[in-house]
Amino acid sequence: MSWRIVYISEAEEMKLYLDNLKVVKDEQEVLVPLSDIHTIVVDNSRTVVTGRLMNKLTEYHILLIFCDENHQPNVFSLGLYSHYRVYGVLAQQLEWRDELRGNMWKKFIEIKINNQRSVLQYLQKSEDIINKMKALSERVDYEDSSNREGHAARIYFNELFGTEFRRERGAVDAYNAALNYGYIVLRACVTRTIVAYGLHPAYGIGHRNQFNAFNLADDCMEVFRPVIDLWVYMTIKDSDFLNREMKQNLIRRLSAKIDIGGQKHTVLNAIDLFVQSFIKAMNQKDMEILVYPRNGIAL
Repeated sequence: MSWRIVYISEAEEMKLYLDNLKVVKDEQEVLVPLSDIHTIVVDNSRTVVTGRLMNKLTEYHILLIFCDENHQPNVFSLGLYSHYRVYGVLAQQLEWRDELRGNMWKKFIEIKINNQRSVLQYLQKSEDIINKMKALSERVDYEDSSNREGHAARIYFNELFGTEFRRERGAVDAYNAALNYGYIVLRACVTRTIVAYGLHPAYGIGHRNQFNAFNLADDCMEVFRPVIDLWVYMTIKDSDFLNREMKQNLIRRLSAKIDIGGQKHTVLNAIDLFVQSFIKAMNQKDMEILVYPRNGIAL
């Protein structure tokens, strides 16, 4: 199973050499076996990527992420035909009934809130807030129609980053910038896994926005968000500027170990196990099959 995340910040060219990624900078050349690579992040708008390499990355199901001039992940590349049974898997996916999707979304939100609670417990935060989070996780109803997720997020982030903190996608403060960066990379990795197993990322269970091409990825990443939250809390100061080293360390969080299915796996492997079990649970209409992280602690 691929495991390596390659971060490219200064290379002039990326090309294919046999079954290796060749990274060229000045007179230096570095080779990385494609079989080892899960994701490549290109944080340099001047880097040239050859077409032969792009096609070979697709063959190996390698996710390629390009960052923009502000060094934020902006584009990612996935193959069109990542699964040998594309139509068969899609046909099964389209048979998922609304009741099943609503109940699975309820399960996702319960897991997410409990994993957020585990982060607060790990950081020895307020027992009162931790107990409130537990109560909210136990009151999630069908499709989370009462928005327990939103209520939990508000008290969770206030406890984590202070009462002045406001979670906003477009904000440029250090906490929001780090969270946004981490979530975008996490979303891309989840999308890569979903597509590799033949699912269509637009057909979600909780997210059902007609303008969102990645509804299902947004669903599945929810249970892993606390991994990013914990890293940001432990690493970023409010006065910090999100620099290259911090971004590299954040990306490395995906290689940290998390508890899933009673064993320790990297976050990348955990995403794979989670998506596999999710597909099986949906197709067999049995949510007890779902394998998910028991907490949000990845160290």
